[in-house]
Formats: sequence, C-alpha cells, structure tokens
Amino acid sequence: MATNGSDGTVTAVQYQGEVLDTNAVIRAAAAGYRLIYVREGTTVTQPAQTYARSRGIVIQQVAAPSQPVQMAPQPTAPASMTPASRPSVRPRPLPIRPEPIPERKPANYPSTLFRTPAEAAAAAQAAPPAAEPQPTPTPPPNGGRVVEQEPNGWATVVPQGQNLVEAMLAPTVPLAQPSMPVTESPAPVPPATRVDEPLDPVTIDLIENALRNIRHEMDAVLFRTAMSPGIREQHDEFPLIANPDGKMVVGQFGSFIAGFLREYKGTIEEGDIFLLNDPYSCAGAISHLNDWLVLLPIFYEGQLVGWASMFGHLTDVGGAVPSSMPIDARTIHSEGVIIKPFKLYKRGELDEERLQLILDQVRLPEWNRSDLMGIVAACRMAERRVRELCARFGASTYLRVLDALLERNYRAVRELIRRTIPETPQSFEDYVCDDGQGYGPYKLKCTVWREGDKAIFDWTGTDPQSPAAINFYLNVEMLKMFVGVYLIMVHDPQILFNDGYYDLIEVRIPEGSLLKPRYPAALSGRTHALGRVFDVFGGALGKGAPEFMTAAGFSTSPHLMYSGYDQKGEWVQLYQIGFGGVPGRPIGDGLDGHSLWPEFTNVPNEYLETYFPVVIEKYELVQDSGGAGKHRGGNGIDQVYRWLAGGEISIHDDRWLTYPWGVLGGKPGARSRKILVKPDGRQIPLPAKADHIVVEPGDELHYITWGGGGWGDPLERDPEAVRLDVIRGLVSEQKAQEEYGVVLYDGGWKIDYDATEMLRAEMRATRGPLPTFDFGPPLEEILARCKEETGLEPPSPPVFHAHVAGSELARPVGSRNR
Repeated sequence: MATNGSDGTVTAVQYQGEVLDTNAVIRAAAAGYRLIYVREGTTVTQPAQTYARSRGIVIQQVAAPSQPVQMAPQPTAPASMTPASRPSVRPRPLPIRPEPIPERKPANYPSTLFRTPAEAAAAAQAAPPAAEPQPTPTPPPNGGRVVEQEPNGWATVVPQGQNLVEAMLAPTVPLAQPSMPVTESPAPVPPATRVDEPLDPVTIDLIENALRNIRHEMDAVLFRTAMSPGIREQHDEFPLIANPDGKMVVGQFGSFIAGFLREYKGTIEEGDIFLLNDPYSCAGAISHLNDWLVLLPIFYEGQLVGWASMFGHLTDVGGAVPSSMPIDARTIHSEGVIIKPFKLYKRGELDEERLQLILDQVRLPEWNRSDLMGIVAACRMAERRVRELCARFGASTYLRVLDALLERNYRAVRELIRRTIPETPQSFEDYVCDDGQGYGPYKLKCTVWREGDKAIFDWTGTDPQSPAAINFYLNVEMLKMFVGVYLIMVHDPQILFNDGYYDLIEVRIPEGSLLKPRYPAALSGRTHALGRVFDVFGGALGKGAPEFMTAAGFSTSPHLMYSGYDQKGEWVQLYQIGFGGVPGRPIGDGLDGHSLWPEFTNVPNEYLETYFPVVIEKYELVQDSGGAGKHRGGNGIDQVYRWLAGGEISIHDDRWLTYPWGVLGGKPGARSRKILVKPDGRQIPLPAKADHIVVEPGDELHYITWGGGGWGDPLERDPEAVRLDVIRGLVSEQKAQEEYGVVLYDGGWKIDYDATEMLRAEMRATRGPLPTFDFGPPLEEILARCKEETGLEPPSPPVFHAHVAGSELARPVGSRNR
C-alpha cells in the first residue's frame, strides 16, 4: 500500500512484513519510494538502515496514531512512467557548477521531503492552505523545527543546527505523532564537507582521476595474479566502480550491476561478495558462461557507498567441448557449468564447499581458481581505495561527486543526442554470415530516431533467435553504454563515460529475436552478433550525421581454441582472440591488426611457443586487406601456427561471406579466411565457425582476419600517404594505381605526379556518384560466387523453429533474409 501525490506519483510505501531487510529497501528505492512506514514491532536490519541513510530514504516505525495514516491503492502507472522509468529524486543537492544543474523531476512532483534547505524553509514559513483542522503535534524539543507536515498530523523533524539532508543521513529520522512526545534524532556522522555547500571543481577532479586510477589498478592486480593467457596476456576482463544504486561511474563494458539488482532476491550485507555467470539471471549483463562476474558492495562506516565489480573470460567452464564454446550447442546447458547468483563470500567467509563443487565441473580448475581469486582481489583493492577516498573527503562528499559525474554525462550526452540524432527514423541492417551449421546469413536491423531529448533504438526487423549458438542476449544497459561510447568517442573523447545518461536512451528488442533469445537458447557464439551491433547502430547513427560516420571494421572477437596433449603428455588448452583491421574514420586511417576492444593486447608469440606445442611461423599484416579511402581501412592479420603435437582446434569467426563495408566513397575491406596446410602441401579451406578440427604434428593453420572498410573518396588521399603505404607493405603498387589513382615508379619509391593527376581525372570522369555505403556485390551475387571465391559451400536460408511460432518474428520456414 502506498500514499500518492496529487499527480499519481508514489512517494511513500507502507511495509507490513515482519522484517525489513536491505533487499526490500533496494527494491523500494528502485521503484522511486523515498519514505517507508513500518508498523511497530517490525524488525529493521542494520544493513537496511545504513542503505536507507546512504540513499536518503526515511524508514519510520509508526504506532497507531490518533488519526490513521491514509493509504490509497497504488495507481497503475502509464507505460511511459513505470517504476523503472520513473524519474528519481536526488537526496543530495548538487551545486557543482556556476550554471545550475537542470532538475529532471516533473515540475509538479508532489514529494516535499527532498526539497533543498532553502525550499524547505520557505515551505515551512508559507501559510498552509485552508483545510479541515488537523491535530497539532507536540513542539519539537531542543529547538528543532518541523519542515514537513503530513496530512495525518505526523511530521518530519530536523534537530536544531541540522538541515533536512543531514537529518536524513542520521541513524533515524523521527516522525512526530500528535499528542505524543517527539524524540530527537541522534547526531549524524559528520561529513568532511557540508552537504549544503557547493562542490569545488578541484575536489571533483581529484576524485574523478582517483577513480580512473583505481579502475586501472584493478586491471593491474588481475593481470599479475591470473593464470590463463586470455586474461593474463590479452586482458579479456572488464572492471567497474559504481555508486550505491549500481550505476557505473568508471569502467569499460557498461554496468552489469543493475541487472543483478533487478533479479537478485537475497540480502546484501557488508563482507558479501557475489559470483555468477548465468546470462539469464542478470538480464544479459554478462553474455556467456565463460564470463565469471564478481560483485562486491562497498560499505564505509556502516553505509553502502558503492560497488566494485569485474568479470573475466575464463578459459574453460566445462561443457561439451574444451574451452566451453560449442558452436553446435542447442541450449545453454551444453556450454558449461551454470552459476546462479550466490554469495561466494558471506560476511567475509568464503563458501569453500560450493566453490569446490563448481571447480569440479571444469577442465582447468587451477586456472579457474587463480583467475577468480584475482578478480576478487581486484575488487577488494577497489573497495579499499574507495574507503580511502571516503576517509579523506567524507562519504557525503564522495557520493555527491559521483552524482556530479553522472549528471555531467547526462548533460553532455543529451546535447550530443540533440545535435546528432534526427527526429526522422533512420534504419540500417547488416548480417552475421552464418551459424556454423550451414545456415545464414542472419539479419540484424536497427531503427534510430529522437523524441525530444530521448534517443530510441528499435531492433524490430532483426531475425528470430537461431537454433545454434550465435544468439546474443543484448543487455539493455550494455547497449546504452555502447551508444554513449560511440557518441562520446566520436564527438568529445575527453568525457569520462558512465551510466549517467541512461535515462536519455530507450532500447526496444523483440522477444525471441537473435538479440533477445528465450531461455534456454545457446549463447556461446554470441561475439559475432555482439560485434555486428556496433556496425548496425553505427550505420544508423551515421545516416543522421554522415560527417561523423565510420566504416565497418573488425567488429568481432574471433576465437581460436586448441586442446590436446603436449610432447610431455600433459593436457593443455589455449584460448586466443585474433585481431584485425579497424575501419577508416573521419579523423584518419583505421588501425592495422587491432582488437575490437581498445584495451585488449595480443598474446606474445614467445608466450605461445613457451607454454603450448606450437611454433608461430608468421605474424604479419595482410597487404591490401584494408578498404581504400581518403582514410584507409586497417589491414587484417595472417597468423600461422605450426603444431608440434596433435589435438583439436575450434574456430569462431565471421565476415567470411559478407564484406566490411566502406562509407562516403570508401571501399569495402577484405574478408576473413582460414586455411589448413598439410605437410604434403595440400590446402584445406576451413569454415569460419567449427569445432573438432583435428590437427596433426606439422600441420599449419593460416588464421587470416578481415580488414576495415575505407572512409571517404580514395582519389582524395594524399599521394604521399599512398607512397608510404606501398613502401611499408600495407598497399600494393597495383592497388595504389587501381584504387587510389597514384602512379609510382622505381619500385614504388617515387610518384609520377603528372601521370597521377591525369589518371585521377580520368577515374573521376568515368565513375558514377559515390555511394554513402559500399557493401560490395549484392548478396545474391555473393552467394552465387561463394564456392568459387571461398572454397566453401554457401549457407542455406535460416530455418526458424517453433520457439517463435505465432510471434511477430515468425517467418516462412526457409525464407531468405533481406
């Protein structure tokens, strides 16, 4: 039961259970409640009290007053004002800039519990409206003042010398009952900086940069303790530091705490550390079972001040194949051990029995334990550093700075949305080439438009979920982070991105689609759809702001997995991510041989040759694989493995069929290839997605990745830049002439400027208008020439089964995506 304002907005809730715990308070906060009445005799746990104080939530035990509290049924919120989307009221004022921070609550928001001190004082002095006589509460003791009069005669009392917010941060905030004595609230923990004083820019900068350093220190701790090369060498892990509500303040991959808080129903106490890897239990916050997610609530002097969290890709989590990513999986249960959210540490005590039960299900338990404890150590280090900041500046100041950083991103992204996203819907579509089972391509489609300050990303038109493992459970918060990173890095890269702007973005994903599959759909091949999401919404956003558009690039994380017994008879497993060409950009060429994720690094060849039965015969860029353009697309890589011992390999890659497209006249990049060369010289083309490929001693695998698309007219590229590309082996002399119109001689060392000018003039006169997007040949032609060009059979049209029958996603069986 909840009391309501005149406009239907819920401001208070009456809790009628026997115990009010932290989880109930968290859910109340998420729903927008700021006042909780509990009946006399209800137990309020200490963690619940501290969390409520940290968020400015009033918890009051209420005896039966002389006039009962009037409780009205909670109204049904309109679709545009659900509890999840209801604007929150900040309990701390944020005067952080000379310019006032815009208020995001409705002008007629009924709650007066969260007025600023000046507003509260003005309200207290204002004449009350004519109404029926109400009981008069006993005058507050010790000079306290009443700043909020409730309709039932109860009142919020602020002790003398405190403002309203300080009173809310105190252990209790009493409500005075008519004809009953009013007890004074205990003095609150004094903050280092008064909450009603402005935050100075120096303090904001100090805490902001401290958080940046903590985030990188988390990385350093894990890299020095992990055993698997995927984390230790390639840095396949993602940390974050969040505020008490779970909003990421610093991090890399978006917030994964919000999904956890929505789904988790247990308690949250000091000393707890949570572990999970199940995407379906956290709304896709992590996207497959290999990602083990650790969440640590940070308490300071009894109050929740934030979260430290990190997940990393563990080499093996059990399942049907070594490295736990079977491309032919039909359900997630084939992919490894499923860890529902649980307390790995409860009040500081490790649940060793349950952890051992999990480790018994994996092939490399020593690696898993080491990687997991490294993640825990990184989160504990962040916890320690955040506590140091609270001790130095005061918890109140620390929390207000977090709000200030979130508010700053809100204002910045709101302005970017206004400038770059049109109100007219813009649609774009692209493909995942196949599912590894002979079917494809699968379409992803996104339509983008703006409604006021809000950007809408609608994925209607995306294909239904696949029976195979290429489904990607797209977490809404993750996509919002992707959008913000795109806008910020393209338009204003100095901004520290965080979750502050999430209210400005709405994501619509059809149920049962490739991006929102129904449980228990398999997810282990999800990286291709994940990466293609970048290309699709980049293309859609680019239509509204062509000058900021990037081409399609290395938008995936191609995996190579090897397992077998080395020369000593010991079991070994390798998981490695390949690199490729970054697309051409408005500011310059795409990077050669780089990762989709900017902070990933390659596994050194010396490391591979030391710990695995393999020799790296070649690791070089593929000439001409980057698309031509005024700004050239980056080149892919040819990495050649020669196996010294037999075993099996698995390959996960894409863009072997469709091309990474160019933009604004730029040309597409080259496609990927995988070739197994036998000792007798036979060359066997391998599919881009396959398990159980047998390799024998002496076999060589050419793992060739794809290039990035070009940006802009190739004939506008500086001839000197083309000459340098040729000298460096990035572009052939033939392509320099055919694509860029640059004539070279003396082995490519010199430019014939007269011939170049004439050739370029001729090329401009004979070509047609430059396309905004160059996708290469039409899909029908690509499929017809597939066998000839790749050595592989073309995929068949996808078959969508009964799990989408009757939905808006259902299509005739065997229909080709267009």
